[in-house]
Amino acid sequence: MSAPDERRYRRKLLRLLSAATFFEGYDNYVLSFVLAGTLASLGGTEAQAGSLRAIVSVGTVLSFALAAQADRLGRKRLLLITVAGYTLATAATALAPSLAFVALTQGIAQIFIGAEWAVAVTMVVEEFPTEERGRGLGIVTSMQTFGAIAVGILGFAGLGEVSFFGVGEGWRAYYVVGILPLILIGIGRRGLRESERHAAVRADAGLDHVSIWEPWKPQFRRILIPVGLAQFLRFTAVSAAAFWWAFYAQEERGMSEQSTGLFLAVSGLVGALGFFLAGRLGDRIGRRPTFILYMAGALVTGIATFNIVAPMVMFPFFCLSIFFGLGSVAITSAMATEPFPTYVRSRASAWNRNAVEVVGGIVGAWLVGYLGDRATGAIGTIGGAMTLLLVLTVPLAILITWRFIPETKGRDLVAQDAAVATAH
Repeated sequence: MSAPDERRYRRKLLRLLSAATFFEGYDNYVLSFVLAGTLASLGGTEAQAGSLRAIVSVGTVLSFALAAQADRLGRKRLLLITVAGYTLATAATALAPSLAFVALTQGIAQIFIGAEWAVAVTMVVEEFPTEERGRGLGIVTSMQTFGAIAVGILGFAGLGEVSFFGVGEGWRAYYVVGILPLILIGIGRRGLRESERHAAVRADAGLDHVSIWEPWKPQFRRILIPVGLAQFLRFTAVSAAAFWWAFYAQEERGMSEQSTGLFLAVSGLVGALGFFLAGRLGDRIGRRPTFILYMAGALVTGIATFNIVAPMVMFPFFCLSIFFGLGSVAITSAMATEPFPTYVRSRASAWNRNAVEVVGGIVGAWLVGYLGDRATGAIGTIGGAMTLLLVLTVPLAILITWRFIPETKGRDLVAQDAAVATAH
């Protein structure tokens, strides 16, 4: 392809991956946004809600096995499989007769969502020039927040008032919207090609493209472990905050579903800038200093968000907590993929995110629900439990990143692959 053709293809690829990640973000935020309505409709307590989130998150852990197949099946094929899978599972949730069914269908959706995220990030890293990788990651990962904004806008517009099986069951309408990605990807998949980096190394019979243990070889393990720990700690706090905020706002601060939706939509627009800025800062000053800066910001603004009583005073801190907390994923996506050669990159990313990071999300959401339960929790408030979790996890993530994670800004992936091929 000529240079202009390459640029056009990268723009198309960016749109396609962004659309897929948008609906991934939408699906992830729907569950927390409609939690109060779902519990009221199907029955359940805060403790059960924490368990529900934990069970659903197990699906993302199980997605490790699927995400790791990108090194064997190819990036393109796995992307299409994952989008179809999570779309159908999300639509099925609209018919849930019980919390157990919600847990089942959303758990299945998370299997595909987790793998889709891994392959989308990998394709950006492999298809974009070195000087544009951070920006590309910032754009694609920001779509998660725009998915959340869509949930907030729909809530503010009154989608929750739509009646399905009875009054108070409007939460189901949010899942019906989940059929859209299958249509969009079906239209956009024409012209999608396999990653050039993957195609270049796939024919090398001397490399192991199958074993899930390949990233644990000594030369990779020394990076895999600290990156995984930093991601685990970050996601323990960030995922719990994202899951519990809407419930906290509605139940502990007295906000309506419409007000919560408006806050989420507006703050999401501000927070989306965090992804873009993180990507650009990562290209300019480096991945590691950008991550440390964002984590420090997330700690301060997150504590404020879950302790300020007046909603309007809370609002600017809520915006900044999204900016820093969620925006940091643009950098963790780079740290989890760039240090590894192409033939093992997808499996390393799957270990870091699906087998390690997501466990943090399970632990964090469950722990906040357990400690914050009004009837049985040791702390008795979601705000107090969330504050404790932030203090325990974020500083440690900063320390590990500062001491043990290498800088990957400007890393030459072609030269990295050539060095691996020569060694074999």
